[in-house]
Amino acid sequence: MIKINDGSVPVEEIVGQLNENRPLPTGVAEFEEWCDRIISGALLVADKDSQVYALCNMLLQLGPHESHKPDAHFIHGLRKFAINQIADAKRKDLYAAKQAKAKEEEEAAKAANPSAEATLERAKGLTLVQDKAQVPSNKEV
Repeated sequence: MIKINDGSVPVEEIVGQLNENRPLPTGVAEFEEWCDRIISGALLVADKDSQVYALCNMLLQLGPHESHKPDAHFIHGLRKFAINQIADAKRKDLYAAKQAKAKEEEEAAKAANPSAEATLERAKGLTLVQDKAQVPSNKEV
């Protein structure tokens, strides 16, 4: 059983407890106690419901022969999910900023050279048939 460390439990003993294979919860009361233990060990600021949701996903991903796992496995998993969430949010922010900058540069280029924009618009409207109709053939010359 995991003890609450009041300073009298050596760190090595706590690490040993976190790394020992423990049975996974099979009842609702066990599940609640297990979640509380894992969440308190992860030391994250995320809300409890999102952490319980992540723990449920981790349990569902285990293979059929895995009925025992160390608490450290789930603690590290929760922390990695938090890391991934922050990295993904930052990546999306950077992508959005790059897209906004590219759009600003494109609009600035359009404003600086309106005749080029008009030429591009005319070129978009041309089709291959129109191009052939406008170019004289050798027989006409």
